Amino acid sequence: MKPWNLFWQLITASLLSACVVPVAQHGAGASGAPSRHTGAGCREGESFVFAARFALTLAARPDEKTPRQFSGRLEWRHDAAGDQLFIADPFGRGVAALRRQQAGRFFLQRADGVEQSGDDPEPLLNEALGVPLPLAELAAWVRACPNPGALVETDAAGRPTRARESGWLLAWHYADAPANRPSRFDASLESVLKLRLAFERWEAPSGEEPVFTPQDAP
Repeated sequence: MKPWNLFWQLITASLLSACVVPVAQHGAGASGAPSRHTGAGCREGESFVFAARFALTLAARPDEKTPRQFSGRLEWRHDAAGDQLFIADPFGRGVAALRRQQAGRFFLQRADGVEQSGDDPEPLLNEALGVPLPLAELAAWVRACPNPGALVETDAAGRPTRARESGWLLAWHYADAPANRPSRFDASLESVLKLRLAFERWEAPSGEEPVFTPQDAP
């Protein structure tokens, strides 16, 4: 087995074997005053770990007749130590790993072993996914935490279901009545792109060390 393939397998095994719970079983998050809406898990700096399937649709280029579509799996750890994102194809083969150190520097490790770095994650995500997704906003949106200035619709439990923020249309779906973490998240930016995340597992904040770090790279 090639070292690089082993590297991806170790990342996946570590993330999926972490202390995670199914979405439908997740209850209220940590206590404390929320900063974005009245639901649990919306404090500034809230840690999270999740695994999800994603589908990404991009507008067709001028020389193309149909939109471009991509799908795969995303695993994301966000905590005080930084961010760790693992992007895989639908078969679980690693495509890229993006990490942010506490100091704010971002590193993109591609499956071919090439590493890039920068202070802005959007060009690096554009390199990995073909679109410069706003990482800081996504860290809040995936937890159903729209910006306080967003136009938000909520359900009977006070959970955001739809929002409009900075040109984005956002929608959240929940697996059951008491769940505060969404089971699905949809985001669209006009006719430019559509992103769908179907969450498989969430991990409650635990303060554990990041699953993989820069020194893990071969």
